[in-house]
Amino acid sequence: MKKIITTTLIFFSYINMVYAKPISYVDGIMLMQENDETGHTISTDYTITPNYAVGVYAKQERGGKEFKTISPQLNSLIKRWNFEDGQGNIFNMSGVGASHYHGDNYFTAWTSLLADYETRRIFTSYELRLMYVNHLENSAWQRARVGFAPYLANYDDINTWLMLQLDHHPAKDDSVVVTPLVRFFYKTTLLEAGYSSNNHAMFNWILQF
Repeated sequence: MKKIITTTLIFFSYINMVYAKPISYVDGIMLMQENDETGHTISTDYTITPNYAVGVYAKQERGGKEFKTISPQLNSLIKRWNFEDGQGNIFNMSGVGASHYHGDNYFTAWTSLLADYETRRIFTSYELRLMYVNHLENSAWQRARVGFAPYLANYDDINTWLMLQLDHHPAKDDSVVVTPLVRFFYKTTLLEAGYSSNNHAMFNWILQF
């Protein structure tokens, strides 16, 4: 039994890498780009300890006031539960920087909590993000995901997940958006593609090295 538990924990350490949690392995670098109905995001993170990562976050908002934001960010692992057949996590991601809109710069601060639970077969997550952009936006944004793997694959195989994403973003023109998507990952590379209920394509990719 001890050998089984050890093997399971090792496997989930690999899963953490390819699922691109905001914290990976020490000295690991993650590069991420997201394109969805909320805008275009690019970020990079460097994990300095098992519980903390630092990086830079940049986003072009769309679907409302289309401002650009850039800020340093700090990611932290608040709590992790390792089970024999799964894992749960709570993370915090926060940043303070500036947003650019119509030739002016505005003070920006944001923080988010991300909670997830996953096994080799199912995946669930919920994220709450609070964002303050002086005179532009003061919002609470929510995102939930559920998904399942149609087949079980090893770390050295191409893994596939079918997912459904629900966004509630009151600052956007379409405040509630549903996006079916498919996720593929191979070792430390992840790709996601979907099409949302407000007729926007989604394409995300993540690299870890």
